[in-house]
Amino acid sequence: MSNIPFSAEETLKLAIKIEENGRKFHERMAAESDDEELVELFDKLAEQEKKHKKTFEEMLGETLEEEEDLSALLYGKLEDSYLDVLADSKVFTSANENIRAAKQANNRGELLGIAISLAKDKILYYYELLDKATSDRDREIIEGIIEQEKSLIKLLANSR
Repeated sequence: MSNIPFSAEETLKLAIKIEENGRKFHERMAAESDDEELVELFDKLAEQEKKHKKTFEEMLGETLEEEEDLSALLYGKLEDSYLDVLADSKVFTSANENIRAAKQANNRGELLGIAISLAKDKILYYYELLDKATSDRDREIIEGIIEQEKSLIKLLANSR
């Protein structure tokens, strides 16, 4: 990750896009599974991703109300495009080895292990952002994101 710090707004926009990618992944895994328990679990995870996305969108709304977005004023849609590309390059990508492995998993335990690994990757990514946070407020927001992601790992671990 670069040494360029992300604002709270940028962090939340990235989180929203990553959650959307996660929802799509979980829905795809549910659709491809023959195991009813896994279908139910991945549907539940997709719902969690929707809730996380909504939480982050609400946090973004609060962030935008509190501060003027200088980047958006300067760069407009270019910034959003950049953040989309950046988010698409993290965790839930077709190039991610874990995604490919999930599609070829031989059993339930292997698939759940891969899903846990992906969730951990998200948390590690958010910890990188946390390290680059420029204010206490930004750190609090990112820490909140991390706590939400930890709840997904608990759900997966309890399903093994």
